[in-house]
Amino acid sequence: MNDKKPVRNQNTISRKIESETLILNLLTKQYHILNETAGKIWELSDGNHTIEEIAAEICKEYESTVDVVKEDVLRTVEGLTKVGVIVME
Repeated sequence: MNDKKPVRNQNTISRKIESETLILNLLTKQYHILNETAGKIWELSDGNHTIEEIAAEICKEYESTVDVVKEDVLRTVEGLTKVGVIVME
């Protein structure tokens, strides 16, 4: 999974509502509400950033090590992949 990059599923739409991000999967009609950090991960899942690069961006905003943040990013991306709103390419 290290060389693959997360990409937002084309069958989704999202809206930022204050500090949260609302994602709607147009195929399943399911919606997901992401907190601020997960929303940032969602935004960076554009096919141009690896998990490591996303973690480095998150670290710029929060005081934590890349290794700790990388685990959180990986867990978030895996969860969003399971519900079909992110794919790994």
